[in-house]
Amino acid sequence: MTTRMKPILGMWATLMVLSVVAALLRPEVWAGDNAMFGQWPTIAILWLITAVYFDWVVQSTGMGATQAAIVLAVGGIVVFGPLAFWMFAGQAAGTAAFNALQLLIFWYVSAVVYGKLSSQ
Repeated sequence: MTTRMKPILGMWATLMVLSVVAALLRPEVWAGDNAMFGQWPTIAILWLITAVYFDWVVQSTGMGATQAAIVLAVGGIVVFGPLAFWMFAGQAAGTAAFNALQLLIFWYVSAVVYGKLSSQ
């Protein structure tokens, strides 16, 4: 586990930076009014759990980091994400498409960082 700490923390840091950028671009989406521990501590905990989960997926499946990220992102979009909200909750198509793109960007960019730090 200690050899994988660097890529996990790198992915976590990348997700945090992407969250700050997203919060600046779309503050209404990232308000965090009902966050369990406050907005940023909750986001930090969520991304740490996500990075550890991602590490487990990559280690247990043997997939490359970016391949695993795309699989997880598309799964999240299709199963209970922007596609479901568009089809069942009446979310505007443009908003759903933007949310799907944001999800793909978060997964892909953080997976690239994870992959680079894993190979060092």
